Order: sequence, then structure tokens, then C-alpha cells
Amino acid sequence: MLKSNNFNLTEIGKRLKAIRKHLHKTQFQMAKELGISLSHYSKLEIGIGGMSRGLGVALSKHFGVPIAWLLYGEGETPDFSTIAMNVAGIESDMTNRPTVTEDLIAKIIEIIEEDEIKPLAKKIAETTNITYHRALAMLVKEKIRAEEIERKA
Repeated sequence: MLKSNNFNLTEIGKRLKAIRKHLHKTQFQMAKELGISLSHYSKLEIGIGGMSRGLGVALSKHFGVPIAWLLYGEGETPDFSTIAMNVAGIESDMTNRPTVTEDLIAKIIEIIEEDEIKPLAKKIAETTNITYHRALAMLVKEKIRAEEIERKA
């Protein structure tokens, strides 16, 4: 279990509630989607329940939010409109997962080589107290996600 001395469970609960409110879902619906009891989910939202690492990862993946933001509040608050799209996509097609292709690898390299990315990653790492590589990965992921959203619009 993730203990409160490692994570601020109250803050995690606030972030979960913000996601739930944006999705216009009840605690019962959220618990059902996540495969946990209503009691457990309710306790998560108010910060008195424990959370396994597996549940933290599952929450992050299910809602398409960075785990660093969900568990630690690191980085910018995710765009809640993309969370709704992520959940809708998960519900409609569980097999439509991105695969690593040569094109994706080339795109990642292209983004990393952009002049403004490395200094920005360094600044984010210093400001949020995360590693440089984690900040760089977050930037690349968000840039790719933004391009995908633009392409679909």
C-alpha cells in the first residue's frame, strides 16, 4: 500500500475528484470502471484509504494522466478535455493501443532535437524537482498527444 507518509493522499483524492467531476460520473461509476468497491473509491477521494502501486498505475492509464501528476502533483494539470477523450477511447476500443513504430521513434528524436525542448525540460526538472529525463519524456509525450488531437480535430 502507498502510505500517507510517502504521498499526500488528500491531494491525490482531490485530483481524483476533479477528474470524476469533469467526467460527470458518480463515485459508484468510477469504482465500477476501476474494479474496486465504492467504499474503497470513496476513501481514496477523501484521502483516508490506502492505494497500491498497481491501482495508481491503473488510474493513470485509465484516465490518461501522467502518474507523476496524479500521485505527486508534478507537472501541469492535464487538459481535462483530453481525459474525457482518453476514457471514451478506452471504453470504445480497448484494442486501439499505440504501437512503437519507426515513424514514432523518428518523431520522438525529432522532438528531442528541437532547440527549445532541452532547456525547457531542464527548467521543468529544476522547478518540479523531478529528473531531467522524466521532464523530457513528459514534454515529448505531451507534444505527441497534442499533435494527435490536432490531427483528429
